[in-house]
Amino acid sequence: MKKWMMVVASLLLFTGCAAEEEKTFSLTAAEQESYVEMIDGVMEEFYWEYDRSSLTFGPAVVPENNEESGRLFSASSACEYNLKSKAGQDAVLAEASLLHYNGDTAGKLQCWFVGGQLAGVAYSGGYDNGYYSLKERNPFVADGGFRAYESWTGMGAAFQKGRGEFSPEGIYSTGKDANGNGLAVSIQDGKAAVYRYANGLSRYRNFSYGYGLEATSAAFLNGKDARLAVLVSSVTESGEEESEKTYSRAEKIMLYDEKLNAAGEIPLEGELCTAIGAEDGKLYLFIDQNMDIYEETENGWERTGSRKLRHQVTQFHVTDLDGDGKKEYIMTDNMDLYLYHATGGSFRKLWSTHLGVENFYGPISSGDLNGDGVKEIYACDTTATTIRYILTEKGLRSANEDIDYGQCIYPFDFDGNGKTDYWLVQDNVDRRGQLYLASEE
Repeated sequence: MKKWMMVVASLLLFTGCAAEEEKTFSLTAAEQESYVEMIDGVMEEFYWEYDRSSLTFGPAVVPENNEESGRLFSASSACEYNLKSKAGQDAVLAEASLLHYNGDTAGKLQCWFVGGQLAGVAYSGGYDNGYYSLKERNPFVADGGFRAYESWTGMGAAFQKGRGEFSPEGIYSTGKDANGNGLAVSIQDGKAAVYRYANGLSRYRNFSYGYGLEATSAAFLNGKDARLAVLVSSVTESGEEESEKTYSRAEKIMLYDEKLNAAGEIPLEGELCTAIGAEDGKLYLFIDQNMDIYEETENGWERTGSRKLRHQVTQFHVTDLDGDGKKEYIMTDNMDLYLYHATGGSFRKLWSTHLGVENFYGPISSGDLNGDGVKEIYACDTTATTIRYILTEKGLRSANEDIDYGQCIYPFDFDGNGKTDYWLVQDNVDRRGQLYLASEE
């Protein structure tokens, strides 16, 4: 007998007045097998898994059609199961833990059977434990209290081609020079490359660190100036000819002043630092599953605090998606993307993907490319194709209908006119790109 046939139907006993006979609920093996086959089918159709050991069956009555049951009916209807048409009817309710492909729990699956057929399906979860359609894969796990949400219908048409060159590897951080010109730092071939927009976009500074040392992360300390920090790591090489590089340990953080002149360093003594970030002059070092906070004091840069995470961080980005003045912290460990708010001395996770496999490559950026006042998030996957995430009331979702395979989009207000521009990388051999500037209207 198959393992899932060992699932035991819930036995529920109903008692009423003395004159009412005792009633019991049970399923035959054939009925149970039929129900499990239908559950497996709908799970496969919508690309979900579930914990078979948690599966239970019980008697139920489909809720009446009212405001309270509206969200359940809507979630089921989105998957083309009209549970509302069965309102008030006797049913068999199957419940189980709904799982993402990587094994993370998504919520509680509910499958409603009426007359031996699957009549409704939904799951409960998210920050309000409400009902969701199986098409909604990643609801918020905590309420972010966002002021506005994305109204994405495509990028605005008011862009014109600009002059310039830029790195195909993306924007690690942005700042400004003394004249207010936009700066963007990237990492190419182990070097930190700073680009500047001044009547065109071009390389402005290039920092290299000698044999066996490479820049592996970089951040402007404050987006309003040019002070820069670069994580420098030692590298071991394995393989033949075009060797595969493995960063063995972080050696130091190089610091640069407002004119991008060397201004000291923070020794790391071989710490396993995977990335750095910055915010309002504070420097963040990501070591294992911790974020160490450094601040500049009279005695130099000193560690002043730490925050615990449940994952490593390979890329870090700070932004305000909805313009409410509260910052969002976006991170990846190369496998999943995470969205946090800072609360006191810790981070509160609002949302994440649940991939559990290597998926993201390179830095994360954000920008408002359709002019609706809400920023989108841009991150590249391992095929060097940008994934655009947009903010919705139920979580972030991807919106890639206009992005072709191999294309990368790097948003930033390069020319400083208050509107988001972008650098577009095409899928060609040398990864050539083109600057697109938002028109002033």
